[in-house]
Amino acid sequence: MLGYSQERLKRIVPLLQVGSVGDTLAYYQQVLGFARDFVWPNDGDPKWAQVSRGEISFMFTVDLGTSSGPFIAEKGNGVVFYVMVDDVEAVYAELVERGAIIVQDLHEFGERKQFSIADLNGYVIAFSQEFA
Repeated sequence: MLGYSQERLKRIVPLLQVGSVGDTLAYYQQVLGFARDFVWPNDGDPKWAQVSRGEISFMFTVDLGTSSGPFIAEKGNGVVFYVMVDDVEAVYAELVERGAIIVQDLHEFGERKQFSIADLNGYVIAFSQEFA
């Protein structure tokens, strides 16, 4: 084995480039039920922020224009964030009631139930129960 560190990696926190940090914060808080962890700067239009719900966190930053590079896909293209939950039906009912953008209704797939939502920037988040 190559000399890799045995340090335990704790979690990943995606940093998403968005068109408006303020609008994205509002959607994640009001519709998806996330709590705001921090925002920078404190005054004026936010440029960077983090939200969390349970053990799931997302960071947002203003669109830096890097998606126009030939090696970078359009924002959200080909990426789906999977959030594992204990009761997918309850989460589905909550997010439908809150007005989430449902892109895939609750259905069975691979011996489990799941559904997908989109945020205001086209990022897709799937919610699924753990395999039985």
